[in-house]
Amino acid sequence: RYWNSEKGSDKIESSEQAAASGGEPNQEGRIQMNTTKKLISLTLAAAMSLSLAACGGGGTSAGSTPPPSGSSTGSGAVQSVADYDIQPELDSSVDYTQGDSYSFIIATDGAEDRVDGLLVHYMADQLNAITGGRIQLQMYFNGSMGTDTELCESTQAGDVAFFLGSTAFTANFVPELNAIDLPFLYQDAQQFRDTMDDETVFRFYEEKYQDKGFELIGFFDQGMRQMTSNIKVQSPDDMQGQKIRVMENQLHISIWQALGANPTPMAFSEVYMALQQGTIDAQENPFEVIYANRLYEQQDYVILTNHLPASHNLLISQVVYNGLSDTDKELIMAVGKAAIQYSREQCDARLSERMDLVAQTGTEIVELPADVLEQLRDKCSGVYDEVRATYGDELVDMQISTAEKYA
Repeated sequence: RYWNSEKGSDKIESSEQAAASGGEPNQEGRIQMNTTKKLISLTLAAAMSLSLAACGGGGTSAGSTPPPSGSSTGSGAVQSVADYDIQPELDSSVDYTQGDSYSFIIATDGAEDRVDGLLVHYMADQLNAITGGRIQLQMYFNGSMGTDTELCESTQAGDVAFFLGSTAFTANFVPELNAIDLPFLYQDAQQFRDTMDDETVFRFYEEKYQDKGFELIGFFDQGMRQMTSNIKVQSPDDMQGQKIRVMENQLHISIWQALGANPTPMAFSEVYMALQQGTIDAQENPFEVIYANRLYEQQDYVILTNHLPASHNLLISQVVYNGLSDTDKELIMAVGKAAIQYSREQCDARLSERMDLVAQTGTEIVELPADVLEQLRDKCSGVYDEVRATYGDELVDMQISTAEKYA
């Protein structure tokens, strides 16, 4: 019924593979591995069904550290927490070491050394420490358990307990998420975070996830997506005809068509070589990805378009969630939300560092004035109409009005 951690530690890829995979989801580049991954997932689930009958039993988590010594959180139970600046809000009267033991799979298409990987480690460390090892997380990175689409399906089925991935891909399961990617809606990542944390917006999307078999813990990000090019973009006219690599997402394609560029869907693993060979002129990604994959080596300019947030979601399988005690539900939500805050803090700290490192290589960082960004947004008015026609005025108006509230 639940998941074994004993067979997973040898599935985490090397740091070289992690660096090559990029920070954005890369469904396209691992087709040959899909059958193997599915077999791994089924094997793990079957093994755990035998070893953790009736939701009991333990096991050890790959990469988990022993819980620290107990520390009092005030009156009531003695609790331990992992050593992080940001801590979850816990009920000090509860002894979280008591209850059924679980070993859950948490999986992402992202790399271990980037924001989503840091979030995974935070959750694993905290749950291990707070519960005295009663709740363990087995961590899978770099798509080693499947593409984003496969992980969503496995999460719906309950074979994967926790999933972290891009909302652009999760929109294949929860279509309303496309409204998040209205172009040039957010000035920066903080405005995006405030918008998605807003109670009205959060509750709306929470219900949509629940309808599809997910429980939403929250949204996180890798900052804003930026354009890189060998052409210095200072006005909308400079984008005309540029062949830019985009994700395989129809809304993203429509955005760049509206801007006058020539969007070219392409597997992320092919981007560096395509830039080197001149197959494409430009690409777009958050700084985390631009730096980690050395895309600046093939591009003269990083243009701060801030056209979209690099938006991700942290989800738990509804099958898993519904099988937990109320205490464990509250614990997992508290730890998950603290993990998101931690990831945001880390994202912001890493952003300024990576911008400085890219600038030191000689790649010029181009900041666009507000009037140019407004012109770019105006050119995308047809994209807004497209989203309205598909998902309705109520959703689009909610997203826009909430974003404006936090501008």
